[in-house]
Amino acid sequence: MRPGPWLLLSLLLSVSAAARERSGGPTLQRRTLVLPARFGELPPLTIHVAAGVATFIQLEVPVGPGTPRLPEGEARIRLVPVHGGSWILVPGTNLAEGEQVPLTLDGGPGAGPLRFSLVTRPGEADVQVRVVRVGTSADEDAAESLARQLLATPEARVTHVVPRQVMLDSGRTRARVYSVLWMGRRLFAVVSVSRYGDRAWTWKLVQVRLRATLLDGVLLEWPVRLLSGASGVGRQRHVFTSLIPEGASHLEIALDGEDAPGGFQPLPGEEEPTSP
Repeated sequence: MRPGPWLLLSLLLSVSAAARERSGGPTLQRRTLVLPARFGELPPLTIHVAAGVATFIQLEVPVGPGTPRLPEGEARIRLVPVHGGSWILVPGTNLAEGEQVPLTLDGGPGAGPLRFSLVTRPGEADVQVRVVRVGTSADEDAAESLARQLLATPEARVTHVVPRQVMLDSGRTRARVYSVLWMGRRLFAVVSVSRYGDRAWTWKLVQVRLRATLLDGVLLEWPVRLLSGASGVGRQRHVFTSLIPEGASHLEIALDGEDAPGGFQPLPGEEEPTSP
């Protein structure tokens, strides 16, 4: 008799945990990824895989009847179906540094394909990844209105000004967190993007994502509402806003370009926000 899907899942995850304990392998993470509304226009979501670690992927979004697709001839990673919308990834070996293996599946009716990128990063591996659809809250329109006022304010001055922490420096373009405003659990932040000299723009901010640790230890990653102001000579300004989940801690930010997602870095002033 063949084992059922949940028994198979339990066995694989147990093997992953045991292998990690024996070898001092990567830290196993449970992550919840919020699918952006404009998913097809943005970089694929990243899933961290490691040799000997089974990754359980649970899609809580509409998908087509097909199964996920790896590149033709890709034999290093096994895909094991569990039930509708859930699969297990079993890598036989680590991926090379900088290598990205695409994983694609059909979206629901009228939706484009869902795209993921499998990578291996030292020290971390995903043992469980939930993918959920972006939610909306009643105050999003009011928050967007305030964000537009911040864009229209000279230098976008806010109550809590933080050091201009460099989030990205490509040698031609530099992105900084310019200032942060907290209103309860609602966050507003200004990002300034500048270019060196008279060089043409080589990097475009298309998405901002936040990551936080929830009370149960799960890492929650989600895209925030991003508004862009008019571009000046060699400079761009953006404002993003989001409601931070209750009890979330260790807030981090990633700036995504058109071709690749940015790396997460701590958000300045996250631990002790100044009251407006």
